[in-house]
Amino acid sequence: MIHVLKIKSYLARLSAAVLLIALLWGCGGVPSVSEMAPPSSRLPFVAVLLDNTAREHGVAAVDDGQLSIDCYKDDQHSVYFSRKEIRIKASRKTLELYNSDGYLLDDDIDRILVAPRGKERILAYDGKPYRGLLEMTASSGQIVLVNLVYVEDYLKGVVALEIGPSQEDQIEAVKAQAIAARTYAMAHLGQFGPDAGYDLKADVADQVYGGVAAETDLVSRAVEATAGQVAVYNDKLINAYYHSTCGGATDDIEDVWDKNPQPYLVSVSDNDACRISKYFTWREQYTADQIVLRLNQYLTQERGEQVNVGKLTDIRVGSRTPGGRVASIIFETASGHYIFNKEKVRWVIKQSDTPDAILRSARFSLEVKKNGAGEITQVIFNGGGWGHGVGMCQMGAKGMSERGVTCDSILALYYQGTKLKKLY
Repeated sequence: MIHVLKIKSYLARLSAAVLLIALLWGCGGVPSVSEMAPPSSRLPFVAVLLDNTAREHGVAAVDDGQLSIDCYKDDQHSVYFSRKEIRIKASRKTLELYNSDGYLLDDDIDRILVAPRGKERILAYDGKPYRGLLEMTASSGQIVLVNLVYVEDYLKGVVALEIGPSQEDQIEAVKAQAIAARTYAMAHLGQFGPDAGYDLKADVADQVYGGVAAETDLVSRAVEATAGQVAVYNDKLINAYYHSTCGGATDDIEDVWDKNPQPYLVSVSDNDACRISKYFTWREQYTADQIVLRLNQYLTQERGEQVNVGKLTDIRVGSRTPGGRVASIIFETASGHYIFNKEKVRWVIKQSDTPDAILRSARFSLEVKKNGAGEITQVIFNGGGWGHGVGMCQMGAKGMSERGVTCDSILALYYQGTKLKKLY
């Protein structure tokens, strides 16, 4: 059964932050609507974009508890309560609200905010469980679905997916990952501007976030043990970049990307702590024709016109970074020479057996094989590591954790000169 309470007021808007605080500290009721100042920007909540491609979503409480559904349009605010799933559909620039039987409850809605009121305080959209609130608006006939969530709960759905399966003796690495992920999240609040409606995306554009389904006991303990801790340099939040496997050494940020130098993102050796990774070393091999094909494909896409470089006559490394990665690579062909700098080579060559996947790392050496006529027949990339090589090496952190190194020491190595700070 769904009950409805309609309130009209030019002065009143329900605060999502107040609802979140109520949920976190055990108040399941919906606060009364009243005029209030904007919530403090220091409150540790994040708005995460979950989806903006669907025209319809179903939302329910996972424990069959009650939902409160706040609908806003123009000067009108309507509050609905339900113990069953609700359906929200997009209609151009507005939303429509339906009950589980398909009955239209409200339409022309600008914004819908759904809060759980059950014991578990978990919502599920299309069967996917998330903590916090779900906020929906419409854009071009599709629903923009955002999860408004306490940052510690957000991290429980991020850390396991970012660092991968971990064991008990790697908990210090998981703590380090939690601090790095928290730092990244807090440093990127409002990155898309005030009109976007969200701070972060739930995929690799920011940090992969899977909600409750991604949570594990080990990660939850690591997040709780480091609650509120972030990494700072000169009392400012750092850009806490991280990657899977450095292959023995990380690199200066400006040597990997076209970004300004950062004193804490510099090349460091982890004494092969990431040797536990199956990608500590790897090998990719290509025929000369495969190299030419990939060059043609990349250059054609980059230039917007058909490119044919012709026969491959030579390939060599031009320069290297302090961490051992390729800073420039030169391809000599029948039509001239082509130079690619920094990370770009990973996108040009890609993996030999998975052409859609970029090369695991720019940390490699070349082995060029030729026939009796001096023609290239095969090119072998003998590589190490996986990822860009900037900041924390996750597998190195795990390796150090297994050796008894604590999370603060792990972070101090990979983010040189930084300190930990209790933000909240």
